[in-house]
This record gives sequence, structure tokens and C-alpha cells, in this order.
Amino acid sequence: MKRRKIMALALSSVLALGILAGCAGSETPAETPAETPAETPAEGEEEEETEEPAGEAEVVLRYGDVNPNGHVLLDSAEFFAEKVAELTNGEVRIEIYPSGQLGDDNEVYQALQMGAVDLYRGNSASLTDFGSMEVTALALPYIFRDREHFWAVASGDLGQSILDNIQATGSRMKGLFYMDEGARNFFTTEAPVTKIDDLKNLKIRVQNSALMLDTISALGANPTPIDYAELYTSLQTGVVDGAENPPASYYSNKFYEVAPYYVLDGHTYAPSVVLASEITWNRLSPEHQKAITEAGKLTEAYNKDAIEAADQKAYEDLEAAGVEITTLEDPEKWSAAMDSVYETHGANFLELIEAVKAVK
Repeated sequence: MKRRKIMALALSSVLALGILAGCAGSETPAETPAETPAETPAEGEEEEETEEPAGEAEVVLRYGDVNPNGHVLLDSAEFFAEKVAELTNGEVRIEIYPSGQLGDDNEVYQALQMGAVDLYRGNSASLTDFGSMEVTALALPYIFRDREHFWAVASGDLGQSILDNIQATGSRMKGLFYMDEGARNFFTTEAPVTKIDDLKNLKIRVQNSALMLDTISALGANPTPIDYAELYTSLQTGVVDGAENPPASYYSNKFYEVAPYYVLDGHTYAPSVVLASEITWNRLSPEHQKAITEAGKLTEAYNKDAIEAADQKAYEDLEAAGVEITTLEDPEKWSAAMDSVYETHGANFLELIEAVKAVK
């Protein structure tokens, strides 16, 4: 674990230097010392033709995600990178770093703020400790009725206003576009969950955010923050009794191998949001900013279709792998347990919560 964190921090430092150098090189032509006179050809010699300066240098942006290659969110990231390249005629290239190579959520958010990472696929739940952003209200339990409700919010003026608010809060991050990773459900190692009492005293891994810690506590379980990269081993060795993930993530990370019980409780539909470092964004030309924004909208449409197909395939593959998938016997108790969570984490967003729920 220490070695992984040291490597992540080292990589962040290298990336910081690379970005500063890369951005400077892409925006400013190399300087020629004014004091050095141009050589004059000797008499009788023909003056050599001078090569025309090369075109604008390629801009390379580093994009991180905690999920592995093959995950629907990484497929969506690849689509985004392709569209950015197309819309900028190859002038902007996005390098994708999967599987938490750039660090966990909190580490990368800090790197974004410093300009050491350019782009990151974050989650509205894990952003709760980085300022009072409206996007964190979208992680409140049961705020969305279903996928259609989420996209109705995300694709409208309300969704854009929430994205704009990320930068407006002084977070030093800019919200670019949304991605859907599906409803989050619990999975456990030893026994299936069908009612709220089944979670009592279980150690459940959560993202390191106050909202998720309080959500798990309200359901009677013991929230245990653990780096995502360490979750498989933690489940395997009994450090935790379970965790929560959307179906595509649960399957693609192979958590079902060590935690084969999956309950469709849908306690939160925390959407993904692709973020840009404000430092990086301000260094980009207006043309490149416009192209990246357009590519983001195209990626939302791609992701909307891709996640539905990914969820369906994940459920089919999980059943084939022998996973026991259950539903809740007492869903009303789960909803009622969230009153304290809304009192603590929704108090600053009462009007926004009502606006979200009113979207048809």
C-alpha cells in the first residue's frame, strides 16, 4: 500500500512538471535570442531557404479513472478522446489512465486543483468534501426516480447550472459533462441481503466522503473507507463484509468472485461528472475549449446508450457466474432511514432538491 501511494505521488509530481512544460510549449513559440544576429551568406553563396515554422504543437491532456479498461466508463472515455481528436484536427490528444493509476478520488481532486492532472471522471458522492457544490446533492439517496429522471435533469438547463456551479464555488475544477454509471447497490461476502436488518453491524466499504459515511451508518452498517484499488483484497481477506457499486463496476472489477451476493436496493444514483483542472482549462485556446465541450455532449449521448447495454450484460454475466441477486422485502424502511441524511447533507440544497424532484 505504501509503495502504491509513493508511486502515485511520484507520478503526480512528474505529471505536474510535464503539464507545465507541455502547455507552455503548445502556446508559446520558442524564443530566439534577440542579441544573436542572423548569419549573412558570403559573397557568391546562395542563401539557403529557411524552413517554415512547424504548426501548433500537440496538446496532451491526462485523464484518470479508478475503473479498469473494458468498463463502460472507460469505453465512454475512449469515445470522448476520439471526438476531441476529431474536433481539434489532432491538435489535442487525451491520454487515459485507468485503474486508479493517477491515485484515488481525493488524491486526484487535489491534483486537479494544482494542475497536476488535467481531466478526471469523478463521482458526485466523492466530491462532498471538496466544497459546497450543488453536484453533491445529486448523490443524496433516492433523489432520482430512475435513469430517465437522471438524464432529464442532466441534459437540461438545471443540469448545466449544476455543472457551472462546480467552478463557481472556487473549487479550481470545471465540470464538463455527466456520465451515468448506474444505480449503486450493496454486495456482500457471506450472506444475501433482503431487508435492512441484514446490514446491521456489517463492515461496508465506502468512498471517503461524509455523505456516504452517514448513509451507510443510517442503514445500521459500519462504514469503512478503503481505497478502491484495495477493495478486492479487503473483501477476500475479511477486512470488510461488503461494499456498494453499480452492476457494471461490480462485474468488471470481478468483486463477485469474493462477494457473490448482490441486492438491488438502489440506495443512490450518484452520477459521474467529468472534471477539468481550472489551471489546464484556462491554458487552452477558446477553439480547443469549444471542441472539448462539444465532445462532452456527444459523449453524454454515447454513454446514455452504452450504460443501458452494459447494465443488461452485467446482470446476464453475473447470473451466469452464479451470483445470487436479491430484491428488498422492506424498501420503505430504507427510504425512511435516509431522513437524517437529508437533514445533515441536504439542508443547504432544499430548493435544488425540490427542483430536481420536480423534473419529469
